Amino acid sequence: MKDKKRVVIDVNSVMPLYRYGWISGIGRTTKELVESMARIENLPVELMLYSQNTRGVSGKRLGLNLPTRHLPLPHKAWMNQIVAHTHFRETLTHYDLLHVPHNFEWVRRPDKTVITMHDAMFFACPDEVFDYRYEQQLYPTLAKQCRGIITCSESSKRDIMRYMGINEEKIFVCRWGYDKDVFFPRSEKKRGYPYFLSVSCSMGRKNTMTLIKAYEQFIKQGPLHELVLVWPNTPQEALNYCNQPHLRNHIYVTNDIDDERLSILYNEASATFFPSRYEGFGLPVLESMACGTPVVTSNNSSLPEVGGEAAIYTDPDDIDGLRRIMEQFENGELKKSDYRERCLKQASQFSWERCAQQTIDVYQKLLEN
Repeated sequence: MKDKKRVVIDVNSVMPLYRYGWISGIGRTTKELVESMARIENLPVELMLYSQNTRGVSGKRLGLNLPTRHLPLPHKAWMNQIVAHTHFRETLTHYDLLHVPHNFEWVRRPDKTVITMHDAMFFACPDEVFDYRYEQQLYPTLAKQCRGIITCSESSKRDIMRYMGINEEKIFVCRWGYDKDVFFPRSEKKRGYPYFLSVSCSMGRKNTMTLIKAYEQFIKQGPLHELVLVWPNTPQEALNYCNQPHLRNHIYVTNDIDDERLSILYNEASATFFPSRYEGFGLPVLESMACGTPVVTSNNSSLPEVGGEAAIYTDPDDIDGLRRIMEQFENGELKKSDYRERCLKQASQFSWERCAQQTIDVYQKLLEN
């Protein structure tokens, strides 16, 4: 009987959770994916987790019944280039296929590598607060050389094809899911005032300042609704703006909450506002809908794909439009209860279990070629 072929998954994006107590969005999706794949019975391939750091924090920390290999070298760009010019990773893991789930990595064998490219934001909607020259130069090179590309939405697939000149047959869409044990409808607790919620805030493409300015116009009418922002590492500029006398008792910023508390915030909100200018997927849209809470989001990129007919759409930079939607929730013209069932139905179309199985199918297809 022929042994199963080995797929090695680079889980370095997950390791900051065990080293520093935080995790990026890419790390979060990688963790969910690997955990879901590990639960599949009778896998047709052998999965192995690969990590690299000098602290000895390895894939074993995930607690999964999967073999792991750890390289005790710094996980830095300069070191990764050295590793890519040696056989260190290949000798350690003996992979038939390497999966890099974080957009880009220096690799020795791109012909034996599949990458997850979450979006083409650095071309389609470059943030003014970041310098994307690194991504624009390096990402397309690996994308063209690698064996296959996995992405999380049809929108991202189109952008990767458009901006990097990648053939459609090389790109596979495996849509993300959400943690069903965390994000679900809960019994709502009574609060002093109703509120709108915004998650994954930033000064750039997430467009939070536009939302704040729309809310600033909204409160001129003396409404009941407050605004809660989940904003890690909130810039001082934004804090100063929200701390103006006419706003400070209406806008609340929190920057350190776990998923359990986030789920409660989704559940108790009248609506979640996510006026992003560009998303490869948009997890807050899905998570909010999974809690039965309506989402006000943008009519661009992947967001209509995730929100379907359950979301409320607007132009992300239309301050008056955002304000009017707030007013409609305030006066009862829009009601959370009217959106609950359609939100739950839309969210049910997404799952990590489905994403994991689709990813395994991609591995098999690439290994057969």
